[in-house]
Amino acid sequence: MIKEKIDFSIVPHQYSMCLNSKCPKASTCLRQLAEQSATEDLQYWSIINPKRLATLKSECPYYRSNTKVRYAKGFIGILENLPHKQIQAIVPYLMGAFGRRTYYRVRKGERLLSESEQQMIRNIFKRHGMNDVLEFDAYIDDYDW
Repeated sequence: MIKEKIDFSIVPHQYSMCLNSKCPKASTCLRQLAEQSATEDLQYWSIINPKRLATLKSECPYYRSNTKVRYAKGFIGILENLPHKQIQAIVPYLMGAFGRRTYYRVRKGERLLSESEQQMIRNIFKRHGMNDVLEFDAYIDDYDW
């Protein structure tokens, strides 16, 4: 099996890595793949306590799959196709779900939307009579760190 190599520059700052290369899921775990791609100029890093890992008897709660997920980026296009009255009815619910500042960031695509957040937005629109299939402004496949 070919081991996936992760470009360490994309690993989130202070991402907790795993040193357990003997784990049965090591070849598909982002924490292990990040550790393997750490560069020698990295002075300090965050790791999951190996002593804690040794006590685990079942599924590892720290496991993060290297399968990419589909994030949505922005939904200005959806809003532009709605009548003003419908926008006025929906936006308060979206702001309530995300908070005012985050709402503007996700609307513009500055912050990506997870699958569950996309579904939440679809549900809000559906509750307000929009049964059309919602297409977000763009989609990005990336790791779920």
